[in-house]
Amino acid sequence: MLATLALLLPVLTSCAIASPAVPDQRLIAHWEGLDRFGGMSRDEIVKQRTKVQEVATELTIAPDGRVTGHVGGAELSGGTVESNRGWLGRSLHLKTDFIIRGRLYGAVAPGSEDGIHEINAPFNLVGTRIDGTLFVIRGAFEYPYPTLRLRLDPKSGS
Repeated sequence: MLATLALLLPVLTSCAIASPAVPDQRLIAHWEGLDRFGGMSRDEIVKQRTKVQEVATELTIAPDGRVTGHVGGAELSGGTVESNRGWLGRSLHLKTDFIIRGRLYGAVAPGSEDGIHEINAPFNLVGTRIDGTLFVIRGAFEYPYPTLRLRLDPKSGS
């Protein structure tokens, strides 16, 4: 039984993994919020070189899946939103429904690390709110540090 499951698991998960696609129509909006920022790097986060603070976040998700906006003082460029899991992942509570991938250019907050940062922001849509975490991706063998607790509401009038 266990051997059969081990053989079928890759087939089942490959069928259940969500492919990048146009986002859920409910995501197409201008989103904003004040989010808790902890730092861009291990030094900033672990050694507390940057003060934990609230920063304004604004993101716009377009019908074609492009994401633009700002996280504090940093600009999001090359952003896309994709599905992040399929029915099996949802059933097993693995991953999140959606993920934003892109690059942040600049410092998020005064005194934080400046430059270009690859980011991933896995999230769920909870009611009418985006609820997730923004991670800085440093490399294949480094831990992706949670940089920002993401809580965004659709801008009224969108």
